[in-house]
Amino acid sequence: MTLALCLLFLYSFDSMLQPTWGAWSDADVHAIRKSILSNTTYHRLTRPAETMTVNVSLSLLTVNFLDVRTQTLSTTGWLTVEWQDDRLSWNAATYPDVDHVYTLDSEVWKPELFIDNSVADVSILQDSNVMFKVQRDGVVEWKLPRIFTTFCDVDVTYYPFDTQNCVIEITSWAYTIDEISLRATRDSVHKEDLKPHGEWTVLSSSTELRELHETKVNGYTEIFSQLDFFIKMQRKSNYYITSVLLPVILTSYLNIFVFLLPTDSGEKVGFILTVLLALAVLLTLVSDSIPSTSINTSVLSVYLAVTLCLGVVCCFLTVLVIKINFKEQDTPISDGWRLIYDKILLPCSCWNKRFYKSARRRESVSSVDLKDETVVMEYDGEKNESSPEPEPSDKLKWTHVATVMDHFFLVVMGIVTTMSSITFMIALSAGGALNQR
Repeated sequence: MTLALCLLFLYSFDSMLQPTWGAWSDADVHAIRKSILSNTTYHRLTRPAETMTVNVSLSLLTVNFLDVRTQTLSTTGWLTVEWQDDRLSWNAATYPDVDHVYTLDSEVWKPELFIDNSVADVSILQDSNVMFKVQRDGVVEWKLPRIFTTFCDVDVTYYPFDTQNCVIEITSWAYTIDEISLRATRDSVHKEDLKPHGEWTVLSSSTELRELHETKVNGYTEIFSQLDFFIKMQRKSNYYITSVLLPVILTSYLNIFVFLLPTDSGEKVGFILTVLLALAVLLTLVSDSIPSTSINTSVLSVYLAVTLCLGVVCCFLTVLVIKINFKEQDTPISDGWRLIYDKILLPCSCWNKRFYKSARRRESVSSVDLKDETVVMEYDGEKNESSPEPEPSDKLKWTHVATVMDHFFLVVMGIVTTMSSITFMIALSAGGALNQR
């Protein structure tokens, strides 16, 4: 019994030392490559069939940048291209443990593909270092890593709440649609390996099969198969809210502060010109960050232009107020100015009656001898029943008109600036939200 157990152990140990027949070996791979790539049966310049169906998919790794100024999108990813080549198949019974082999670009036929909207490398897609995976049923898989630099038709209407829909166009270069037909492997771009970007968020993607028509000199039209990969991206607007929108809105309100400055200070014109210069600089900075095109006009640029026009209007009104304020006080005020003063300037400027009376008191005090104790008491705000308050049309001077005009323009321009700012901000946010759909 012991001898039998020893012989069984020796037999098992000897079996473990023997080579395993039927396992994968480099000799089998070499034999398969020699048989399927024989010069007598395979030629890499000959199509495997009359009409080839090529399946293409796009996988993204990163979104490098979207240059809005040059309308250029740069992404990193790879193309997965598959097609059937029956000449590269082998008998599974002969080599059951080898289900695929690898070949080089110079050994097998491949479809001539081209990125139609490329702006960096206008050439046929190829890489001599990338290997082709050939399965035993003749399916060839080609994975080509690449940096895709393509043209993107940028729409800056709702900048910086804009959403861009860029496309990468893959088309057949030498073969017409009767020879090569492109098909999408997936309905969208593969994004599982996509890294987050600091400025853009990829919302969605899709694929579309199109036909590219090319008309020859003799009038004959060739049709090529084209596959479009759409990438929809939304701009992350938090940075632009604090660095672009907030300064623009705050600067637009500086226009109306010119009407708060006293006319006698001599700083009104200098202040409004400084604000106009700041608005012009902001308009230049924003214009430099968006493409120079007339197809799409940015709402933000229109808002800056409107604000600049309001600044010019405020400058004109300021000069008008200064001119009226420094008129000769002995110049009589016409009935037209009195009507404008009583019916338009006072009611529409929300003028405070008590403030008006105080201003008229100060004006009265400045025109009499300050030694008069009765007048001094009236100026100090003490109530004097024996001295009636003057009516708006009595003793009206040009300084009174200028003061009320300042307040009137402050109210009007404040309302106009607020309404324009609210309108444009609603247009930006609402338009950006609708553009995401």
